[in-house]
Amino acid sequence: MHKVTLVSLGGNTYQLEEEAHETVAAYLDRASRALSANPDRAEILADLEQAIADKCDTFLGKHKDVILATEALQIIREMGTVQGNGEEGGAAGGSEAAGAEAASGRSRRRRLMRLPEEGMMGGVCSGIAAYFDVDVVWVRLAFVLLAFTTGVWLFAWLAMLIVMPAARTPEQIASARGEALSAREVMDIAKRKSADLGKAAASGLRDAQRNLRETFGSHG
Repeated sequence: MHKVTLVSLGGNTYQLEEEAHETVAAYLDRASRALSANPDRAEILADLEQAIADKCDTFLGKHKDVILATEALQIIREMGTVQGNGEEGGAAGGSEAAGAEAASGRSRRRRLMRLPEEGMMGGVCSGIAAYFDVDVVWVRLAFVLLAFTTGVWLFAWLAMLIVMPAARTPEQIASARGEALSAREVMDIAKRKSADLGKAAASGLRDAQRNLRETFGSHG
């Protein structure tokens, strides 16, 4: 009998075999060290942990509630190496990167999920398009045609809006497309978020300066 450890990942508790727990903990420890000089370190680590949690969910079901050691290894292979400051991470990192490429090359079962951040109507059309790997325009066109021919489409859309789970996290969005999220993509997402925040802050500063000039200029 294998020893099972309770682990908190992404705010939820999971049961992992002892070896599985060691594999995940070692990976997050390596990631923490690699990101020691990264200003977005805390956010990236939280996103990596959430991605691992989402991957764990794909292995669990009604009659299965423990992540096995082999499953943890597959999850870490899919995640790939975490590189800090553009460094390669040595032989171990190269091995992880190769494993990630092999994992991403494998076909993954697509999950039918809504993509609310990528479309209208609650992301139902975007989710259907991703599941069947077709252009979302054709799905939306089908909904429009149905809207002019029958009222059943409204009930169908409402049913799908309720039944289809929403893809919120990067791993869930990748899973909806049949893809495997990697650490590199998690870091790219964090960089884009940081850049967007920087642009928003700069824009806010410029607006504040302009307002000050207009206010004091009008009283000058």
